[in-house]
Amino acid sequence: MKKSTDNPARMMGLMGTLGIEIAAFIIGGVYLGRYLDHQFGTEPVWLIVGIFGGMIVGIASALFTLRSFIKD
Repeated sequence: MKKSTDNPARMMGLMGTLGIEIAAFIIGGVYLGRYLDHQFGTEPVWLIVGIFGGMIVGIASALFTLRSFIKD
């Protein structure tokens, strides 16, 4: 039986999914950081925390997705 990694369309879908996951969490972190900065008056602090937090959560989510793809 062929492995699922041999299908180029499936691999392109996986790469798109991983990119969207990471980007969505970063964008969510930016919006949350800007909101918290506006609420507390700490202009760039929460924005920076939101960006880095979004990157960490996005990469972790992408790794879980990748792990489940490899198990198939």
